[in-house]
Amino acid sequence: MYEGGCLCGRIRFRAEGDANWPHLCSCPHCQKLAGGPVAAWVDFPLATFAWTGDGGEPTWFHTWPTTKRGFCPDCGSFVAALDEDGDAMGITMMALDDHTGLTPVHQSCKDNAVKWLPVIETVDAGA
Repeated sequence: MYEGGCLCGRIRFRAEGDANWPHLCSCPHCQKLAGGPVAAWVDFPLATFAWTGDGGEPTWFHTWPTTKRGFCPDCGSFVAALDEDGDAMGITMMALDDHTGLTPVHQSCKDNAVKWLPVIETVDAGA
């Protein structure tokens, strides 16, 4: 089980399922939202995911027509992403209370990566 939330604690979540596809993203949206060169993501099955904090779900902002990103309206923490037709909740790894067992296995949008930070090459997640 994984738990996590925003900086102020108003937005909290729990994921009972397995953590899938830990990866970095260097797309312009992730860079701007994260305020850094990459955002670190991990997916959890929607069927085992729940918002548990007093704030309920985060505030959503559409970054693409079918993708929205979630943030805390109080502290501004960027915590989630959801595709309208998807079956998984994307969570920023740093929003997890404990992310020590997760290592990124891929980096999206390598062509937009900053030149001064090594790119994560795709590895076999099952290895």
